[in-house]
Amino acid sequence: MKSRVLVVVAVVVAAVLVTAVFVVVYGRIGELEKRIGILEAQNGELQGQLGELQSQLSEQQLQNREQQDRLTDFTYELAKARHLHVKITGYLKGHGGPAVGLTFVIGIDVSIQNNDVVPVSGLTLTATLIDNDIGTQIGDTGAIKTGRLNAGESGNFSVPVYYSINSISRINPADVVITLTAGSVILDQLDTRGAN
Repeated sequence: MKSRVLVVVAVVVAAVLVTAVFVVVYGRIGELEKRIGILEAQNGELQGQLGELQSQLSEQQLQNREQQDRLTDFTYELAKARHLHVKITGYLKGHGGPAVGLTFVIGIDVSIQNNDVVPVSGLTLTATLIDNDIGTQIGDTGAIKTGRLNAGESGNFSVPVYYSINSISRINPADVVITLTAGSVILDQLDTRGAN
């Protein structure tokens, strides 16, 4: 009988312990669910704020592009009205390598300086490689548009020039003709032909 009472007591104690553990675990699960709900609500708010910030960023980028376009138009109109003091200050034949298949590319690194009193934007830099023995053009003429250059500011730009594999040996000794334009107005030109 004693053993029976001990078994019943043990079962009751075990049931009470299981119930107590269940109540504690269930309470903690409830707390965790509340925290998860709070975190989900905060996440939703942050997602909303992120969406608003992305919308504002898109609007700012659109306004920036519009301002850049207006500055480019202003630069061109001003270049037609008077000479802009923007100069090519130097160049360097950069590293080249394969572009696609048997076509290769070399970067002509060009430095320009805006010595004018106004910012400029949307200038075009073109670079042409000329065979210094026979005077013919090597590959294509490379061209890029510059970004904004404030008054007194200088900038460095790499103009890609594409050429075929059979011109590789003529690239290093080639002469370079670099032209800086605002629309159809030539602002400056650097021509190394005959400079040697």
